Amino acid sequence: MKVYSLETNSIVERKWFLDLLTCMFGVGAWILVNSLYTQLPLLVQSAPEGWNLPSYLSIAVQIGNVGPLLYGAWRRKYGNRYDRPLTIAVLTSGVASVFLMAGFYDVTGSVFGQMHSVVLCALTFTMALVGCTSSVLFIPSLARYPDIYLVTYMVGEGISGFVPSAVAIVQGVGTTTCRSVVGPDGQISKVKSTTDALFSSGPFFVGIGAIMCASTVSYLCLEYLPNCKREKIRTPPDVDGQQTIGVGSADNRSHRLDVSLLAVQGVIVFFANGLLPSIQSFSCLPYGYMAYHFATNLSNIANPVACFFAYYTNRTSKTVIYMLCSVCLVSTVYMLMTAFMSPSPPLRNSTTGIVLIVFIWVLFFGCASYVKLSIAAVLRNKGNRGLYLYGCITQIGSTLGALIGFYLINVVQLLKSYEPC
Repeated sequence: MKVYSLETNSIVERKWFLDLLTCMFGVGAWILVNSLYTQLPLLVQSAPEGWNLPSYLSIAVQIGNVGPLLYGAWRRKYGNRYDRPLTIAVLTSGVASVFLMAGFYDVTGSVFGQMHSVVLCALTFTMALVGCTSSVLFIPSLARYPDIYLVTYMVGEGISGFVPSAVAIVQGVGTTTCRSVVGPDGQISKVKSTTDALFSSGPFFVGIGAIMCASTVSYLCLEYLPNCKREKIRTPPDVDGQQTIGVGSADNRSHRLDVSLLAVQGVIVFFANGLLPSIQSFSCLPYGYMAYHFATNLSNIANPVACFFAYYTNRTSKTVIYMLCSVCLVSTVYMLMTAFMSPSPPLRNSTTGIVLIVFIWVLFFGCASYVKLSIAAVLRNKGNRGLYLYGCITQIGSTLGALIGFYLINVVQLLKSYEPC
């Protein structure tokens, strides 16, 4: 299939094998972190942290930003000459981490006198290194391919949320009910009864590990297969990391616009990647484990759906970007309200409330995914430098959101959990 490339201002022939490989490469960027979040409705039922577990994992994920920081220092000294071996090392570490997670995710230990999911949190950090570093390492590596494959990579990132979510929906979350028990003294007490999911988190992570292996192989093919190497651009734009900004008024307006888009990206990821995942249990669990289960997994599925729409729409339209940001703002207000009103949010004991909370979470992440992809597409025209800044602002915003979420939940304890029994 032949398509128009904005980068080369010419018609290029789209290669199906490059689409397949870049898509699978994109899957490996965030599938590890996404798979963790899809298991939260199961993990919070048995983890010693309970409802607070998402906030701990969000912090572990954001500590993974040490990866981009180290890479930034490395890049400043050595440039991007060693990006290939670094990418291979990052992908390989992700493969090892997820297989270790499959066997030891439920191991706990005492930290400062309290029991915590120490192995789960530690491996969450090593798995997050892959996702966090991908924003500044994986995406810029695509600068040597025509820009049409950037969207394919982003679709792969979306699939990294869809696949584990689809499997988690089949897996189920089990059911929790309360039953009355009469004690020896005649006193009636409530006891929580939980049925198991179709299969545990261990086999789930094994399957994710197999997908991660396929992603690693895809990157190796992109870098070493002769058919793939022939499709690379001979002189990629901005390969030295420098951005040329003209002195004319039009160039200055373009520069200011790019800064505003980076600011929008920072705000979107502050909520989507940082704060909201930390408080999702408090926003959804008052409506039941099934509400939390579907809100978590359908939100991940909304990501590739948004990327699919980006194929057939004007994904660089600033008007659409700001309109969808408005939808995200309204959705965020409702989600924050339900979290801070926990354990008694609006419509808690009604079907309407369950449907609404799931819909709002899915709506937010669908719109946020489209906005992030659109901003990446605009900045792609600035070459390697634009995508590098995009990755940096993504990690900064995500980290700030996670830190604030942890502070609100575990330090000042503004959000309250609820026990059904």
